[in-house]
Amino acid sequence: MKKVKRTHLGRHRVLFNAAAIGAHARFSAQGFRQKDLRFLIELFSNWLECAMEGPSLAVENTQIARYLSGLVHEGLAKQLGGQAQPRYRLTRVGLVENLTGLVNRRHWWPIEEFFFAYYFLESYRGRIESLIEQEGSLFPGTLKLEIAHLFDLRSFVERQEQLLDREIAKLDLRIGDSRKTSDLAAQAKKKGLAPDAILKEIQEQVPYQLNNQKPMADLFKETPDENWIWEMEVGSQKRAARIFSPMKETLAHIRAQVGALRGKGASR
Repeated sequence: MKKVKRTHLGRHRVLFNAAAIGAHARFSAQGFRQKDLRFLIELFSNWLECAMEGPSLAVENTQIARYLSGLVHEGLAKQLGGQAQPRYRLTRVGLVENLTGLVNRRHWWPIEEFFFAYYFLESYRGRIESLIEQEGSLFPGTLKLEIAHLFDLRSFVERQEQLLDREIAKLDLRIGDSRKTSDLAAQAKKKGLAPDAILKEIQEQVPYQLNNQKPMADLFKETPDENWIWEMEVGSQKRAARIFSPMKETLAHIRAQVGALRGKGASR
C-alpha cells in the first residue's frame, strides 16, 4: 500500500502542487487544514476524470499528512496551531517551489494534466504573483524575473510540443520498422530461406528493441517456426496498422490542440 501511495504522489504531483497553492490562496490568513488540501486535490482530479463520477485520486489523510510534514521539514510551509488540528501556510519559497513543480515537468503524461496546468497558470497568474509578493518584506528583481519565466506560457507550450514531436517520431520509426520487418519476412519466404536464416536477416536489418532483455533468437526458440514467422510477416504489419498508427494519429491530434494554445498565453 505504501508503494501505491508514493506512486500516486509521484505521478500526480501537479495536482498536489496546484492544490497547495490553491489552499494557501483560499485560507492565507488563518492557514489551511489537511482536509482543505485533500478536497482541492480531489476536485482537480475530478476535473480530469472523463466519467465525472468522482475524484480519480482517492487520497488518504495519512498521505496528506506526510506530504505536509515534508513541506514543513523542507521549510516550504509553516505549521500553525497544535498537533490536534494543525493549519498550514506556504512560505514564499514554498509558493515558488510549488509553482516550479507545476511548470517544470519532464514529461506531461497523462496529457490532461498539461491542459490543467496551462489553465491554472493562465487563470491564476495575478493571484499567485500577489501571494508570492505578500509572503515577505522584500520582492527582489531576480525573484520577479524567475516568476515571469515560470509564467512564460509560450515556452511552456513549446516544451510540450517538443515532447510530442519526439513521441510521434518514435512511432514513425516503429511503424517503419514494423513494415520493413514484414517485407523482409515475406521476401525471405519467397526465396525459400530457412527460418534461422530469415531470423538472422531480420535481426541484422531491424534491431529488436528488447534485445538486452531477451535476444530475438531466444524469444523465438520458445515459439514454433510457423508462429514466429507469422509474427514477423503478418503480426508486425498488423501492429503498425492497429497499434502504432492509431497512437500516432492520436498524438498528432493532441499536438494540434497544444499548438493552438501557442500565443494565447504569451508572457505579459
